[in-house]
Amino acid sequence: MQTIENSLLRVAIDENGAQMLSLENLGNQSDYFKQDAAQEKLAVVFSNTGQGENLAELLPWTVVDKGDARVSLALIDDAASYKKFPYHFEMILTYALEGNHIDLKCYLKNNSHKEMPFSLSFILPVITDWTVKESVNEVELTNQEEAIKLNSANFSLAVKGQQVVASIAKSLLTGDSNNEFQLTLALS
Repeated sequence: MQTIENSLLRVAIDENGAQMLSLENLGNQSDYFKQDAAQEKLAVVFSNTGQGENLAELLPWTVVDKGDARVSLALIDDAASYKKFPYHFEMILTYALEGNHIDLKCYLKNNSHKEMPFSLSFILPVITDWTVKESVNEVELTNQEEAIKLNSANFSLAVKGQQVVASIAKSLLTGDSNNEFQLTLALS
């Protein structure tokens, strides 16, 4: 597990699946993901469009950069994944703290010579007693003490049941190219 922090926030990331396991507000010592006896997490889903296997859970993530307030993890195809998803790719996911927000920056590179179909999502559970307000490219979660705003110019944000889903669904990345995507969570 990797922990990053600044003067306002502390975040723990599990290398297995690159999941965020804690989002702690150091001002009031609250952790969004630890409510009562429940331990929730922000999940990462990376798959071929139309297929159910989550490569973010199947393949190992490797820490490639670490600082006090940031950590970057890499996900790279292997022979077994190529049989299921016939593309050579690499993804670098960076969790970076700045002030009261955390940026999830995703760099995706298609190392194949053909178009690579993909879907990428971040799934944040809505914890009991938090209310949800949706607007264009923004979702705000609030309780009696604090608020979390999610926003992105790259991801579609939607509330589905008890989850906020930030997704890029059924997209194509041309051969030998790359793209960057970002999702921001701000605490107040």
